[in-house]
Amino acid sequence: MKKTIVISLVCALVGFAVTAAVATQVIQRTPQELAQESALIVDGTVTGVRSYWNADHSKIFTEATVSVGSTYKGNGGGTVRVVQPGGVVGNVRMTAHGALSWNRGEQVLLFLEPSVPGAFQVAGFSQGKYEVERDPRTGRTFVQQTLPADLEGTAPARAQRVTVEQFINQVLPQE
Repeated sequence: MKKTIVISLVCALVGFAVTAAVATQVIQRTPQELAQESALIVDGTVTGVRSYWNADHSKIFTEATVSVGSTYKGNGGGTVRVVQPGGVVGNVRMTAHGALSWNRGEQVLLFLEPSVPGAFQVAGFSQGKYEVERDPRTGRTFVQQTLPADLEGTAPARAQRVTVEQFINQVLPQE
């Protein structure tokens, strides 16, 4: 009897661990794949961040408001709302592993997919958000582009700083 209970408990724990591991897996996307999957690609400035409960008070979401500077794909308008699971409301924190952090004033390049009505979500969960840096001397804007590991897999992936314009030209097909 005790052996059956122990075996059942171990099986339940292993099943839970496998389910949790599967639930948090994200498929790695190239920037080109993100661009193809995205309905909207914009750069802009985060102007607001707020977390809130859903209608039935069972989940917390975070919404970032982005003032659009340039639209590279789709129709971004002047402002875009980006919603993701997780956040803090009062003393309650709901964590979505791999979720992005947002900061007011942050410059971003976003690959977006439709989400709830009137809002978008970042493509590839967190992969479609790039922080934009402006060179104070030249005024040019840059992103960090992650380069894949070499073909034999002996060298790890590395990052290369490229202008936003170069990056967009690399990931969007030329028409």
